[in-house]
Amino acid sequence: MVIDAWAESARREPERIGIQGFTLLEALVAMVLSTVIVSLVTSTFLAQNRFYTDAMNRAGIQESVRGAMSRASSDLHAVFRGGIVSGDPTSVVFRLPILVAGVCAVDDQKTFAFLPMDAAHRSLLAATGYGLRAGKADWRYEPASWSSVYHSSGESAAEACARSGADTVGAVSAFARLDGLAPSGTLLPGDLVTVYEDVELKIAPSKLRPGTRALFRGPVGDVLAEVATGLSGASRFEYGRTGRTGFRSRVSGKGNLARIDRVRIYLEGSAPASSGGRDDLTFELTQTVPLRNAN
Repeated sequence: MVIDAWAESARREPERIGIQGFTLLEALVAMVLSTVIVSLVTSTFLAQNRFYTDAMNRAGIQESVRGAMSRASSDLHAVFRGGIVSGDPTSVVFRLPILVAGVCAVDDQKTFAFLPMDAAHRSLLAATGYGLRAGKADWRYEPASWSSVYHSSGESAAEACARSGADTVGAVSAFARLDGLAPSGTLLPGDLVTVYEDVELKIAPSKLRPGTRALFRGPVGDVLAEVATGLSGASRFEYGRTGRTGFRSRVSGKGNLARIDRVRIYLEGSAPASSGGRDDLTFELTQTVPLRNAN
């Protein structure tokens, strides 16, 4: 009987163990721990996501500002003497040289020049004028289309320059005849001719990212292209003049424009932070571009 009682007890023991469960207190503790763990994981994920988003936005701002600065400073570096047309805080208009030619022969109204056009042929179609520099005099600019200036290139132009002592071997196509540049006797061999395009750099409301400003660039009087976005309203141009230590936000009058010898470009990019702040992410860049514009 003792053996039977022990066997019966052993048989029922697993059943008693199997039907045991968590107490209410144990269940509550487990739920609290699970909630804490899930909260920690979620907060870590959200923090990492915000950090990644801000890092990407910050990189985008810096890229946009640096790209805008590179484009604007590169254009202004190329301006010749007397090339600034107008300047205010949000816009600067200038004559951008497409190419420069050296006069090698002059025959009455016909001017022959060494003009390497191959690399600039397409840009020449957008030309809005030409400039002449006789000797050490200042550049003199005249509005004109390329078709009204260019006559022809090839053997005849090369031969005219060869008679004046130019080396034309292997470069026949680079010599061109340009008509109507100046009255007879104004230009001499060794003088310079430039063909230019009137270009504007403008800071205006962005069309690609509403609520921000952008740098626009293009021919004066035409639709400007948005070349850099995400700028703030603090972005601006400032102008320094010969003999003056400070900068002005606006310059007018032919005499004052001719004295501009540097342009200070201040660009600031901004974007809302992922935390919900407004313009919390900013990047600013300032560069002073020395010019050959001043007489």
